[in-house]
Order: sequence, then structure tokens, then C-alpha cells
Amino acid sequence: MPNRTAPLSRRNFLLATASAGWLAACATPMATGPAGEVQQAPGMAGLLAAQAVPIRQLVPDDPGIVALAHRLAVSQMAGLGEATHGSHQDALLKSLLIQDLVENHDLRLILIEANRTGTDQLNTYAAGGPTGLLAAEAVRQAPILRVLKTEVMADLLAWLRGWNAVNSDRPVRLVGVDCQASSQDAADALAALATVDSGAADAISVALAPLLTAEAKAARHDLMLKQVTSAQRRDAEAACRMLESELARAGLGNAAFTARRAWQGLNAFEHETLDGELSRATPEYWSRRDVFMAENALAIAGSDKSVLWGHNIHVEGGRPRGQGAGYVPSGAILRDRLGAGYLALVQEFAEAAFLALPPGSDADAAPVTLTRKARPDTLNALLASASAQTAWFNLATLPQTAEVADWRSTPIGLDWYGARANPVPQVSDIENVPPDTLFDVMVIHPKLTPARML
Repeated sequence: MPNRTAPLSRRNFLLATASAGWLAACATPMATGPAGEVQQAPGMAGLLAAQAVPIRQLVPDDPGIVALAHRLAVSQMAGLGEATHGSHQDALLKSLLIQDLVENHDLRLILIEANRTGTDQLNTYAAGGPTGLLAAEAVRQAPILRVLKTEVMADLLAWLRGWNAVNSDRPVRLVGVDCQASSQDAADALAALATVDSGAADAISVALAPLLTAEAKAARHDLMLKQVTSAQRRDAEAACRMLESELARAGLGNAAFTARRAWQGLNAFEHETLDGELSRATPEYWSRRDVFMAENALAIAGSDKSVLWGHNIHVEGGRPRGQGAGYVPSGAILRDRLGAGYLALVQEFAEAAFLALPPGSDADAAPVTLTRKARPDTLNALLASASAQTAWFNLATLPQTAEVADWRSTPIGLDWYGARANPVPQVSDIENVPPDTLFDVMVIHPKLTPARML
């Protein structure tokens, strides 16, 4: 998820952190109970407890992790979610699952909630390209979101480089699916067109000029947009479409896809320019980035077995109802297209200490450690009451009873955190959404600790 500076943001909308206009119901105080007590329906907790698969250690050969990888392996694409953008154990579990899926289940593609150029650098390293860098330094230097610059990502990158070195017939690629780099994407696509039609490139470059300055290309996507007007953004968006068409006509498919990414980044952040009006944003607007990430994932993956590394919010496999109504996550598009070939894994916690930026702080500020405990009437609390240890739950094995059907149709609190979070727990942290078929697999961690940043 992006680091945002605007008072109203994707984080605010998706998790109802400060948007009373969208989610007035969040003003109602949450049900409370005795201090520290988790209140959940014992019947549903018991059903989940009966089919919980324990994960005793977060190590590659743990039987619970092996079994979970086997469950995910039936899919063409698995969405690997995380409870926060700043915690360690949920990211480590994703890395371990990827390693098992690569070794034992023909996984060949890791799709990451990250931009094209930064992930390309990681992929070059994983592919065995000449370098004097250790994996940790390669991750530090890559232009990817700060939340990905962790020990877990460095260790996974080192493991992939080792795998690719001895399995050249079964290489694994890392590819970014995000669209928050319109300046660099437009510049690279334009340079590709210039090699085959300099006249067309020159004509298109006029409308793209505000995106092509050294200052614009060096800025974070959100800050770059604050340097251009809405009119300039519209002209650049049209130019990116023209650029994509010219590149496709010239047979430069990869460059055309890069031009499309540039257009996506301008379209998905339409109201966040220098003179933009974010008050005009709608649920469809907040969903655009997710839709684009899903479309990119499908275009990149083709028939390859793949995983999508992202936040719980993005990987959930359907259109949420309740307080999430109107939002279309990436997983919904993937489920539409792949059906049962897409599986969504979400991760929860009983207690968590994680890194995040408080609302209103500068996006470049150092994140702080925040803490949370499972609160009543949340998915966290339900899973914590079903297992006191790390475990996973396969929703496909739940009995088809009226009780389960009622649980699936009744809103439950989703207490998920992205790049920003309130320093103290707020009612508005939690979005109440019926589980429906949004999740295929759920994981509970008794304790999450802060991400180990590089």
C-alpha cells in the first residue's frame, strides 16, 4: 500500500480510519467485555479449532508450513496476504511458503506489490547477474517501497539467487505489478519508441514533459503528482495511451506494457494532483490501483504458476460487503478471471507490535512501533480463540451447516494495518465485513513483532 500524505487516502477509505462521511457506522462504540477477554461465538471457534493445522516453528521443514504450501499449490495463483505492512512473522511465513512452492510445486513467478523498475533490479539479482552486492544491499538500493526493505526480503532474494544458480532449467522470476512510477515508466517507454520512430516520440514527449524532468523522475509518485496540474495530468494520460498504441504497432510489446503502467499511475491517482479535488473520489476511484495491479498480474503471469505478495486488503478474493461495499480488491478481479484457480490467504494476530507511520506524519519519517491486541468481534479474536499457537485454517473443510453459512454472511471486524496507523487503537481502525468467500485460508499468529528493516 502506498505511503500517503493526504488527509483522505486509500488507507482511510479501505480501513475506515478517518472517513466518517464514507463509513458513519464507525462512530458507534465497539462492544466491550472484561479487560483482556475475547468474546466470540464458541460454536464457530470450536469448528475452526477442530480443523486448525499447527505451525510449530517458522522454518522451511515445519510440517504445518509444508501442508499449507500443498494446499496453496492447487491454485494457478495464490494471493499471500499480510496482517500489517510492518511486521515480521507474517512476511516470514510468506517467504517460507514461496520457497516450498518453488522447490516442490513448480512455482515460477513471484508477483509483488511493487513498481516495475525496483522489482526488475531484484529480479536481475535473483537471476544471477554479475554483482558485488550482498542481497541486503541489493534490496536497500532498489527503488521499492520502504515496507519491503526487510531482512525477510533480503533472505528470500539470496535464496532465489541460489536456487536459480543451480536450477537454470526452472528459474524463478520476481515482477512488480504496481503502477506508482509514472515518470520513470513514461520515460522508458518513450525512449523505446525513439529507437524506432523518433518523430512520433518527439511529438508525444510534449505532453509528457512535466513527467520527464529530473525532479519529477526522482520524486515519489505521490509527490510527483503534486508538481503537476489536473490539466497536465490529463494531457499526459492521453499521451501515454498514444505511446502505448505506437509501441504496440511497432511490435514492442514490453515497452507498450510499460506505457500502460505509466497511464495507470496517472489514472489511479487522478484527484491527487496539485489542484486535484480528493473530495470527488468514489469507491470506484479507490479501487483503480487494485484493478490495475490485478490486470498486470494476469498479463504477466499467463499460464505460469504464481503468487501475489501483497496486503490482506489487496489479496482478498471477492468484493466485500458491509463497510467495504464498493471497493474492488485485486483478488476480486483475479477470482473473476481464474475462478477456483485463485486462492486467497489472509493472516491475523492475537497480539501485534508493528512499524507504521502515524497519520499526518511526513511520508519520509521513520516509522514507529505500534501495538495492538485482538479486539472483540474481530477475525483476529475468533482465530485467537480457536488456536493459541500459530496455525492455519482451511475454509474449504468447514462443514456446510447453517451455523457456518450464518458466520459467512455476518459482518466481522477486520483489523488490518498498512503503511499508516493510529498510535492508539481506534474504533475506526476496524472495518466490518462479512467473510463470504473472501478468504480461502486464514492464519493466526499469537504474536507479531516489528519488521526487521535493513
